[in-house]
Amino acid sequence: MSQSKKKLIRSNVVRIKNLANHVIKNLYARSYVFMNRAKIQFDPDFYLSQYPDIGAAGVDPYRHYVFHGRREGRMGQSPKLEITRDIALLDPSRETVLVVSHEASRTGAPILSLNLVMMLQRRYNVIALVLGGGELLDDFQKSGAIVIHSSGLRSSPDHARLLIDKLCQLVTIKFALINSIESRVVLPGLAINFVPTISLIHEFAAYIRPKTAFGDIMFWSTEVVFSSTVIHQSAIKEFPSLAERPVHILPQGRCEVTFTETDDLEFSSEGEKLHAVFKRLKGNGKKIVLGAGMIQLRKGVDLFIDCALRVLERGEMEGMHFVWVGKGYDPERDVLYSAYLYDQILRAGLESHVTFLPETPAINVAYEHASVVLITSRLDPLPNVAIDAMCLGVPVLCFERTTGVVDFLDQCGLGDACVARYLHVPELADKVIALLRDPEAMISAGSILKENALQVFSMDTYLQELEAIADSAVVHAAQEKLDSTTINESSVYREDFVARHLRANTRFDTVRFYVRAWASGVGKRKLFPGFHPGVFADQYSDYRPNQDPLASYLQNNQPKGPWSHDVITPNTIATTKSSTTKIALHVHVYYIDLFNQLLECLNNNKARPDLFLSVPDELVKNGLQASCNRYKGIVIAIEVVPNKGRDIGPFLTAFDKRHLTDYEIVGHLHTKKTKDYKDPEVGQIWYSFLLENLLGKTHPMADVILAKMIENPQIGMVFADDPNVVGWDANRPYAELFAAKLGLPSLPSSIVFPIGTMFWARTESLKPFAALGLTWDDYPEEPLPYDGSILHALERLFPDVVKSQGYKISLTNIQDITR
Repeated sequence: MSQSKKKLIRSNVVRIKNLANHVIKNLYARSYVFMNRAKIQFDPDFYLSQYPDIGAAGVDPYRHYVFHGRREGRMGQSPKLEITRDIALLDPSRETVLVVSHEASRTGAPILSLNLVMMLQRRYNVIALVLGGGELLDDFQKSGAIVIHSSGLRSSPDHARLLIDKLCQLVTIKFALINSIESRVVLPGLAINFVPTISLIHEFAAYIRPKTAFGDIMFWSTEVVFSSTVIHQSAIKEFPSLAERPVHILPQGRCEVTFTETDDLEFSSEGEKLHAVFKRLKGNGKKIVLGAGMIQLRKGVDLFIDCALRVLERGEMEGMHFVWVGKGYDPERDVLYSAYLYDQILRAGLESHVTFLPETPAINVAYEHASVVLITSRLDPLPNVAIDAMCLGVPVLCFERTTGVVDFLDQCGLGDACVARYLHVPELADKVIALLRDPEAMISAGSILKENALQVFSMDTYLQELEAIADSAVVHAAQEKLDSTTINESSVYREDFVARHLRANTRFDTVRFYVRAWASGVGKRKLFPGFHPGVFADQYSDYRPNQDPLASYLQNNQPKGPWSHDVITPNTIATTKSSTTKIALHVHVYYIDLFNQLLECLNNNKARPDLFLSVPDELVKNGLQASCNRYKGIVIAIEVVPNKGRDIGPFLTAFDKRHLTDYEIVGHLHTKKTKDYKDPEVGQIWYSFLLENLLGKTHPMADVILAKMIENPQIGMVFADDPNVVGWDANRPYAELFAAKLGLPSLPSSIVFPIGTMFWARTESLKPFAALGLTWDDYPEEPLPYDGSILHALERLFPDVVKSQGYKISLTNIQDITR
């Protein structure tokens, strides 16, 4: 038998084995789903419609779900709405609102959710979506609202989206209150359905995971409400890019903690027991120093104990007793925290001075017996215990920068008496002693707090403010719906310009994401090259605030202006055939491997600019020699420069500026690796994007760009049109220092600039930069911050300086190349 025949037989055998393997796996998957139908609910038609990639790949839906989909968190069937009452029974004369609570535990956020549910029913039909279990679930169900209990939804965005879609098909929701950042999973679905959302944020950014959570909630929410300034500041500190996002600061109202007759009976019984306990602890005229909350590190229970020790060491414990009321103190089982607290008490000799009491619905009894309340939390937004205590006239003490209570104490003029330095326990102990030694001061502080707290933390006022914010959200959401429709019906959308991970299942959803980004100010991008929505919003005289800039541009028949730029593509035709124009290219080479990629792209062009190469050391210089031998043009200089100024320093300061003075056109590139991103692929995609646009891998873009610049002497600078919209960020103060020196009378709000600092430019247009006379001493030392330096400022100033010299800017774009 010939070798070719044997090879054919082996190939056929392999194909038959593979076919048999596919058939067996398909049959096994169907059998597995059938045998486990009590646990696994699977709808193949739903699966294929929900995940188009499965059908596009030609994969059997059963097989994919059994072997892959479940592990990937994909849904096997459409989620069911488990509703306590028929939505059809809603009062048609009332509008309907939605309140979302991340769980139903007897803790701060769920208690607030339940209070909102009960109070909103005075005016609205109320649907309560509860995303987790807890002691208050029965109270939610007895509240009179329609309750949808959906445990597990928080970890399944796909389920949440479908559930919200179904809900919105059943009822028109006027607005939704999303209480706690932990409820954010419902926001995309509500936004896609144009339901106005008001997110109530009570959490510090430092302890929220994943880190993307704050960005998500700021992006998807129509309006965002922080319960205190310190919480908003913590978000901005963690995520500076969110600083420009408009938000509201609104302290939450004081909540009821008993909700039903059963609670009242339980409260009465518990209250009697608690009264007896506190009377015993107050024997011999002792004053109660109260702490309250879940036993956890964040609440600072160890700091509360440490404060008791400092009081004992100062000889002041005789007239005090420290009591903590809260859930979770269990030294036998909780070895992560309670066991250490127990040991701390023993070693400090505080057994007869510190008492732990379990969580109780009769917490008001504790306030009644307390002389002062300590908020020893490391981070605690605006705890109900503090609000309750202050409303009852009990002085509250805490640490600075740990809680929103600090803002209120300062407003009441009690900061000096009641706020200790950050986690400074000795100072907190001294303030406790001073206050309890002075009955008049204690009574005065309590009176001041009560008078102000009853006004500031009024639940009626809080709800009125939320409704006013909701009215604004309704208007904004309606505008977003109109704008999304306008853009979707136009022809400007370029799918290839949108990064793949941002393309939704439908064109309309992608457009919806775009409109939401501009409405929220988070993650702003462009839908097509050559137009900058931000510049249009700033400079078009008839632009109406709160409308999407692109929608306005389309409705006004796409007027010309500084927001539009000519776009050079591989198909751009230039009539210039030959030229004696002198062209240089500066490349700052830090990574030789990336320079080799750059050189390969450059060699794809006919243009042979003179090369000026700057390098950080002799090692890189020596390594470049072999690479330079492959260049078909001339290498004028390879200069070792100080490791200062990144790529801009060498461009403006090195080579005696010959590349800027002896040539008519100069290019500026560098070997870019972005260390600020954890994923190195992000930097590689960005680098490839810039090389494709300015040199060309598949197209000779350098030839096209240079020919166009030679043909049109008005073009002063050309760079890639990046789909991301980036502004001044932390760099404006640095830019303003240079503006006057560069001949710029003022700086615009929105800017178009070469993100990544790579471009081609006419040297005549760059003269103001050369005139700055920057030396190596002018550039900051490494390492540089991710943002906020003179180099980031200069990067943003290049185009405005070029335009100030009478030239215009052109951008580049290549089909299917984006980032």
